[in-house]
Amino acid sequence: MSARRLATVAVAGVVLAACAPIPRPAVLDELDHVRAGAAAAESKRYAPGAFARAEKLRGDALAALDEKDRAGAQILGEQAVAAHAHAHAISRLARAEAAEAEAKAQRSAGEASLAGLEAEHARVAAEVDALDMRIKVARDAQPVVPSGKADADREKARLAAARSLALQARLLCGAARLLTAPAGNPQPDGTQPSAAQPGAAQPGAAQPSAAQPGAAQPGSASLAAQLDEATAAIKKLDADLAEAGVAGRAIPAPIDQASRARAGCLAALTAARRAATPVTRAPGAGDALLAELSAAGNWSPARDDRGIVVTLRGLFAGNALTKTGEARLRDLSRVAAAHPAFPVAVVVHTDREISAREEPAWAARANAVVRALDPAQGASAAAAPQAPRIAPFLAGSAAPVVDPSGSERGRNARVEIVFVTPETL
Repeated sequence: MSARRLATVAVAGVVLAACAPIPRPAVLDELDHVRAGAAAAESKRYAPGAFARAEKLRGDALAALDEKDRAGAQILGEQAVAAHAHAHAISRLARAEAAEAEAKAQRSAGEASLAGLEAEHARVAAEVDALDMRIKVARDAQPVVPSGKADADREKARLAAARSLALQARLLCGAARLLTAPAGNPQPDGTQPSAAQPGAAQPGAAQPSAAQPGAAQPGSASLAAQLDEATAAIKKLDADLAEAGVAGRAIPAPIDQASRARAGCLAALTAARRAATPVTRAPGAGDALLAELSAAGNWSPARDDRGIVVTLRGLFAGNALTKTGEARLRDLSRVAAAHPAFPVAVVVHTDREISAREEPAWAARANAVVRALDPAQGASAAAAPQAPRIAPFLAGSAAPVVDPSGSERGRNARVEIVFVTPETL
């Protein structure tokens, strides 16, 4: 072959070589495989910005390949694969955060639903307990069969029972007055203090200062009228008890009248609590206070129709509080300050009947207990209105806990600190 032909063939080979496509880098095939996988779909959904950056690098790699820049295509392809891996990592983190947010939302919805169920359960339980209380009050208010005439011993027992019922009525109405009285005006029975008759307890006798009658709050006229009616029944009962207690008078003991008076005061106290009880929840305030006092381990609290009762003995040496008594009352003062919604009744019981001459000394004892319990003592005038309402009651010997003629009759002398439950429960 001539030299000229050889030169022509060589030139043709060079031209053909220049026009032939360059080999596709393997990394671009790997990139196509990555883009077709589930990881890329997840990245596109949860990390669209990072996915778009990886796609741009892929486009740059293909453009370099079209321009016969195999090295550039290789480098850009590798960067695109790395960008897809980065996008997948970001998408997994974003998916985890979305799952966490969804779980938190489901938890919040579950907690809200549970709280709603608990509130509904508490409301229903409160309604059931309130209905039970109404049934009890209605049962107590039912007319009783009049008691017939009895022999002398039975009449004496009836008279003692009537006095005890009268005391219970007085304390129940006093508790209702405490709940409806304005702050700083805790007159227990709506009357001015007066001297007690022998054998008949007067709750206002130990009041340190006169208070205005008619303590019902605005908007509770019906409750005030109910309470005034119950108080009037007690006054009538006191007069009948005084007449029945006169020696030589053959007058039956007003036992039926005393039962009705107690039922009337219990109904008034229940109405006062019901007016203060939210319909949509069960407060359980009395339960919480009872649990707190029980947990302390040194009070032995009890519960009756008035509220939570702590009974104390041995508080006095003569007419003065002992140091131990003052310390115990200071502890109860802190409890009262922590539960200002509970008015406090200080009920002083004696181990024998007291005369009118002895009454001022017992009233002084009751007032000493009130002063020891009052957290506003020594506080500023601005803080005083926040103090719980505290009122004294002289119960006399009408509610003994042991035989008044027995060897342990001294146990009848006691002081009850009554935290009057402010709501239905």
